[in-house]
Amino acid sequence: PTEQRGGRPVLSKAMEEFGECIKKCEMEDLSQTGLFFSWSNKRSGQGAIAKKIDRVLGNWGWFNECGNRQVHFPPPGISDHSPSILQLKRPSFSGARPFKYLNVWASYPSFLALVKEVWSQPVGGSPLEAVGMKARMLKPVLKELHKKYFKDLSTSCILLKQEIETQ
Repeated sequence: PTEQRGGRPVLSKAMEEFGECIKKCEMEDLSQTGLFFSWSNKRSGQGAIAKKIDRVLGNWGWFNECGNRQVHFPPPGISDHSPSILQLKRPSFSGARPFKYLNVWASYPSFLALVKEVWSQPVGGSPLEAVGMKARMLKPVLKELHKKYFKDLSTSCILLKQEIETQ
């Protein structure tokens, strides 16, 4: 009923059973773009009804293997249902990986000093361009910090866990 606009909200036994089946199978909706309501009765005004009845679901294995793929629901055209488009081919990517901040860096004692040193350097351009330039300048500094102090963190955790278990 929460995935409907217009009309009388209905929650049938079949809908409840389907919801329970999805939960039992540990399925979830893939994130989506485009239209939220995937079906409509194609009317306007008071008689218009739109519902989210078409879904693309994934389980833990899907999300683990395919990551956060999105399904796209474009306008329906002549049908009363919106098609669902799932791009399976990975988009080709050329260039550097995007900047990602890791919370663990903040635990390094001189982290803020490193950031302040880079951020205080003057750069030209608009304010938005300056932020982008400073982030690009900060990336190699943080990459080096990560390589020196945090690269083998998961290996260290495994070794410490094994050490604790043997005691």
